[in-house]
Amino acid sequence: MTYKSSDICGMTWQEWNEAMAEELNKAGFKAKAFDGQKWTKTGKYDAGDDPKLFVLGTIEDANAITYLKDIGLLNNGRCPMCGEPIIGKPGRFTSGYDPNFHFQICQNCVNSRGGMRRSTPQSGGCLVALLLLPWELMKALWQLL
Repeated sequence: MTYKSSDICGMTWQEWNEAMAEELNKAGFKAKAFDGQKWTKTGKYDAGDDPKLFVLGTIEDANAITYLKDIGLLNNGRCPMCGEPIIGKPGRFTSGYDPNFHFQICQNCVNSRGGMRRSTPQSGGCLVALLLLPWELMKALWQLL
């Protein structure tokens, strides 16, 4: 099933997580489960009771995140970190462990987690390189002489 923004915004945060868990299970994705001795990827996805923990706690697979985006359950106008609609430009959450694990979040969640706003230019490194370029060129010329 493909979901529209109006579909996911019409659900409670818990219902939305349950829909994501159901779709992942139907598509054959496996969640981590503890079998008494070790963790294995054989379990079924369960939304649990706390919606804050589903996307960032239960889902650990970048392919599962990509699948949820493909069917419209993520990156479709709602923040999975707080459950609120995304108004304006969305921010982006990216896992520090897997750069392929990313999705849109609201700017409130970006700001509350100490992230950078999307519109902030990242040109500090380029500026330093440009300032040091004449020095490096002069040094290289001096060594040739």
